[in-house]
Amino acid sequence: MKRIDFLKCCTSGLCACTVVGLLPQEPASAQSGNSQKEADPEKAELKWKLNAAQERFAKLIRILDQNLDEASKRRVLESLGGECSQSFRDLVAKYKGDIRGFLAHAEKNWVEKAEYNEAAGTIRIIDKAKQCTCPLVKQGVTSPDFCSCTLGWQKATYSALLGKPVEADVEESILRGASRCVFRIRVTKGSDQAD
Repeated sequence: MKRIDFLKCCTSGLCACTVVGLLPQEPASAQSGNSQKEADPEKAELKWKLNAAQERFAKLIRILDQNLDEASKRRVLESLGGECSQSFRDLVAKYKGDIRGFLAHAEKNWVEKAEYNEAAGTIRIIDKAKQCTCPLVKQGVTSPDFCSCTLGWQKATYSALLGKPVEADVEESILRGASRCVFRIRVTKGSDQAD
C-alpha cells in the first residue's frame, strides 16, 4: 500500500488494520524481500482471490457445522450439489436414458472406473483425481462434511440420467483421509413401480 492510499483510508474513517487485511497480498517472493515481482500480476491476484475464497468457504462450512443439525446441514449441502449439477445439464440431456454411454464418457474424461450393475440397480464411481476436484475446497481446511455436496451432485445427475430417484453414498473420500473418492449410487427401492 502506498502512503497516499493509506492516508486516504485513514481520512475516510477506515481502520488501517482493516484496510491492510482487505488488500491483495503480494506474492511470497515480494514478501520475502526478493525484488523480483510475480511475472504475471493478474495471475498472482487470481491465486490470491482463489485462496481467499477457499478459506472463506471453509469457514462457511464450519459455521454450518456449528449452527445446523446433521440432517439440515446435509440437506443444504446436497442442495448445493444439485444446483452445481445443473452446469452439466446439456451433457446429461445428451445421455438421458443411455447410462452406459454416459459412464463410458465419464471414464474417458474424468473417472478412473465406472461400474454399472443393472440387475442390482447400482453404479460405483471411482474418481481418478488425487485431490478434491471442487475449486472451493482447500485440502486440510475444508470440513469432510462437504462431501454431502458431491452426494447432491451424484443424486441429481444420476436421477436425471436414469429417470428414477437414486440415493448416493461415499465409500471413500479424499477429504476424509482416503487417497481417492469412491461413490455408490443406487436406484431407490420402489422407484420401478412409478414407471
